[in-house]
Amino acid sequence: MQLLALPGFLAFFFVSLWVGVRMLAQWGRTRALPELLLGLGVLGIGPVGFGLVMLAAVAGAHQPDAPSLLAGLSALAVGGGAAAKAIFNWKIYHPSSRAAAAIAFASVALLVVAIVGDARSTGFAPAAWMQPGWILVRQGVQVGVLLWGSCEALRWWLRMRRRLRIGIADPLVANRFLLWGIGAGMAGSGSLIGMLVGLAYGQPMNELPLLTLVLSICGLVAAVALWLAFAAPEWWKLWIRDQAPNASM
Repeated sequence: MQLLALPGFLAFFFVSLWVGVRMLAQWGRTRALPELLLGLGVLGIGPVGFGLVMLAAVAGAHQPDAPSLLAGLSALAVGGGAAAKAIFNWKIYHPSSRAAAAIAFASVALLVVAIVGDARSTGFAPAAWMQPGWILVRQGVQVGVLLWGSCEALRWWLRMRRRLRIGIADPLVANRFLLWGIGAGMAGSGSLIGMLVGLAYGQPMNELPLLTLVLSICGLVAAVALWLAFAAPEWWKLWIRDQAPNASM
């Protein structure tokens, strides 16, 4: 089952790495805030944070001190990524909303407090990874901002669908909202499942094969959605345009 799970994790790692680097490269040219926040969010939560925690789990068998150091770096990466996502959700979807701004600032504050609290109380020790504590606060914020972003993207997709019916929207743009909603939603759902199951069983992911497989499937779906959203092949673009309500008009 572990071998069946490997493709999903690898796909999520490499696709999110490619998307994150591409967004930061685009920000380097445009200096636009959305590209910066999106790049930091995807890289922090995805390949950097996820990759470091996977490396920590493997390194523990050979270097006893390595997991805590790697887990601490992962916490900083994921925390930075989740903070970028929270600000992205506010600035892009509700730039004039005080409530959205308050949620974004509260998310960032909780992440900072949780990381500092985890460092002081556990030192990011492996024994604390699956126990109630500051790590749950950090994971909860991460899940919250991902699912918040997913809901916002899907809400815009529904709005764009209504505009498509009267021919005043681009079907590719509408589809990107759908794909981004699916990608963020699957990443958030996978994180939530992993957090709840890990808390219930008190075991790391690599000791729960079924959980590993489920999270791999979530990662695979998220990777496909991200790939189609940011690097869709021509056949996909043609198919989406052909499916638009006014395609034959």
